[in-house]
Amino acid sequence: MTEELKRVLSEIQSSLCPLTFSMRKYIDNGLEVNIDDIDTLGQSFISLANRFRNQLKELKHTVLSLTLMEAGVSIRGRVRRMRRRGVSADDIVFFEEVYSLVKLIEDSIASGEYYEELLKIYRGKLNEDLHTHT
Repeated sequence: MTEELKRVLSEIQSSLCPLTFSMRKYIDNGLEVNIDDIDTLGQSFISLANRFRNQLKELKHTVLSLTLMEAGVSIRGRVRRMRRRGVSADDIVFFEEVYSLVKLIEDSIASGEYYEELLKIYRGKLNEDLHTHT
């Protein structure tokens, strides 16, 4: 399982890199870009979550796919509001917050920290199960 987990996390991290790069660029430009591009970014997060959902489920780590899905759905919801009323300062704050979370995930996967923390959780659950059944 550990090699499979490393592989899946590596693929997710590689897929996140261009998304966070685009998101940072949009934020730095004050969201003054084609709104369809931002909407596509949200859809890309949803697609990424769907692409890895089953693999993460098998690895008993659905929270990552749910987090990516929520990021995408939130972005698309914000885009709908921006279409109606234009871009506000609150939108930039929202995108900064989503970016910070997703970038933290991306960076922690790249550094190996994410994997190591997951292993600690898995080991803790295994020990808990062993103590419960003895």
